[in-house]
Amino acid sequence: MSDEYFIDTSIWIDYFRDADSARGDLMESLIRNDRVVLNGIVLTELLTGARSPKEFNQLAAALGGLRLLEMSRIFFEAAGRYGRLLKSAGVTIPLSDLLIATHCLEHRLVLIENDHHFAAIAEHLPLRLSAD
Repeated sequence: MSDEYFIDTSIWIDYFRDADSARGDLMESLIRNDRVVLNGIVLTELLTGARSPKEFNQLAAALGGLRLLEMSRIFFEAAGRYGRLLKSAGVTIPLSDLLIATHCLEHRLVLIENDHHFAAIAEHLPLRLSAD
């Protein structure tokens, strides 16, 4: 089975601004092959950044075909476990990044990102970061 990917918000923003790049080509291929998932955090961050109602609707439609990962009590307990482990190692990260990392860890997703917090997480947990 092929890997599935989670794409962090900043990467989506770059993609929507300029899809004509090597990373944009990779993302389009992954999307076409149904290998990209997202969660409510990234969806909310992207929609919040819409500059108009029209752009909001376009973003919602563009992202509407992607599988949305749910957040259950079990998920939040896992996030708390990872957060406690990171905290005990002296690593402090934003809650949104912890929740994104938890989805990636729990679903064995490869994370496409450009945020130093994820590298810090990967030093202590088996978070798979894309080497694209």
